[in-house]
Amino acid sequence: MNALCNSQREELKRFLRLGYGEGSEPVTFARYTGQESQEERERIAKNPPDILLTNYVMLELLMTRFHEPDKAVRRHAEGLRFLVLDELHTYRGRQGADVAMLVRRVRERFNDRLLCIGTSATMASEGSEESRNAAVAGIASQLFGAAVDPANVVTETLRPVMDRPNVASGANLRAAVEAGVPRDPDYDMLAGHPVTSWVEHKLGLEERDGKLVRAACHSLLVENPVGAGWNGYNVQILRSS
Repeated sequence: MNALCNSQREELKRFLRLGYGEGSEPVTFARYTGQESQEERERIAKNPPDILLTNYVMLELLMTRFHEPDKAVRRHAEGLRFLVLDELHTYRGRQGADVAMLVRRVRERFNDRLLCIGTSATMASEGSEESRNAAVAGIASQLFGAAVDPANVVTETLRPVMDRPNVASGANLRAAVEAGVPRDPDYDMLAGHPVTSWVEHKLGLEERDGKLVRAACHSLLVENPVGAGWNGYNVQILRSS
């Protein structure tokens, strides 16, 4: 739990503090997980940030403890607009039930119009996009105690490096593999390499429901050399390249 908060704090530092300069951040943030010193907790109590990074255990303590910094944080949270839960797929079973009850208490305590947001990379992967979004919305509705419309589920948008019409095949692909990678290549050189486009479009991406999605992982050794345009070419060479 703390590792996730620490990681998020480092990302916020990179985009806000380093990007705009310390003291000039358009959005302020702080961590409140129990790792902080008394001085840090008191500073947060006196100067509430826009974003407070915590975990569900500390949030439970914040809701129930009567330490002065905790009481101050609760006062500052009146009218809380957003509650964001990362790694939403981890909240299941008894832990999921505990967090679901906690979310309801937070809403009742601070703002009955609280907007809950969940993020996850592994919520649902089977079926059409419509059915996946419906499954995610159902889980989020249970956890948040508020109806989540499947239309509000936001999925990733992938943009290929190479255009599909430029994917090499046959003799061109074979020649590129035999030639190998240029010495000390830069990004543009690798992005324009014929093998790059073949790997991206044959192994990395696939089209589903009219949009590009990540392809299922599989070994190069199960690729059909003839179907891929190799005409019996030794696939072991491709694997070692």
